[in-house]
Formats: sequence, C-alpha cells, structure tokens
Amino acid sequence: MSFLLWSGRAIGYRRAGAGVGVAVVCFVGAYVVAPGEAFEHPKRLALTVLLVLAGVAALGWAAAMGHVGVQVSMYNVRIRHGLLPMPPISVPLRMVHDLRAVDVQSSIGQRWGWTWVPGRGRAVIVRSGPALMFDFAGRQFTVSVDEPEDAVAVLNRMRMAAR
Repeated sequence: MSFLLWSGRAIGYRRAGAGVGVAVVCFVGAYVVAPGEAFEHPKRLALTVLLVLAGVAALGWAAAMGHVGVQVSMYNVRIRHGLLPMPPISVPLRMVHDLRAVDVQSSIGQRWGWTWVPGRGRAVIVRSGPALMFDFAGRQFTVSVDEPEDAVAVLNRMRMAAR
C-alpha cells in the first residue's frame, strides 16, 4: 500500500547549464595557465589552484540550483533537493493550512534558489513558471514544481474525504 499521494519536481536547466558553463571555463583556464612547469612558478600554481576551486564551486552551485522535488503523502509534505545531499524539509500534513498554485517570475535580478523574501516567507525557486505556495501554520513556503494544480486537487480531495 502506497502512502504517496502526489510527487512533483522542477528542473532549472538554464541555471544549471550556466553553472556547468562557468565550471568548464574555469577548468579550461586552469589547463591553459598550468603548463608542465607550473610547480616552478608559484604564481601560476596559485592561479591554477584558484581556477580549479572556482570550477568545483561552480559545479556545486549548478547542482544546488538544478533540481527540487516535492512529495505529498498521507502524513507529511517533503521538499527535497535531488542533486545535493541535503536533508529534506518534512512538515506534517496537519500543519498545512493552505496550498495554492501560483506563478513565479524569477529573473536574474530577483531572488532564486533557497531564499527568504520579507513578507512572503521562504522559497525554493529553480526556474520561472508554476509553483506551489504552502501555508505552514502561518509561514509561507513557495516551491517551483511542474503541474502544481494536481497537488492542490489531491490535497483538497483528501480533506473532503476526511470530513
């Protein structure tokens, strides 16, 4: 017997692709800067190490901004990152007072990723488009997902059956 009622995810291809592109540029730059005698020139060695570290950081950033998933079960709501070993956010379903489908417009000048917006609560935005807005006992949490209307319908159907 499965207790999972709905599962959704969002993938931010542009932001993840930008992170991978920056990492490739850093790695190519490190390769060009560090010829065979890099250990004889401390400045070149330092620049090579910095470029490699920047490339690794860019890959980590790409993994962080690439994917987010939401699962609604009979007991809780789980918000998880699919590409990073971060603990998921798990909230009991009885604490979800409201669930709405909203449209999120995320641009470079606005906040995205794991963020907090004053007056609107926390959010995990990996791309523009449809999202779920949870109201957890007065705290708002917005998550980018594909087809959030299905999650709203599942939760409403479950609450109607419980009455």
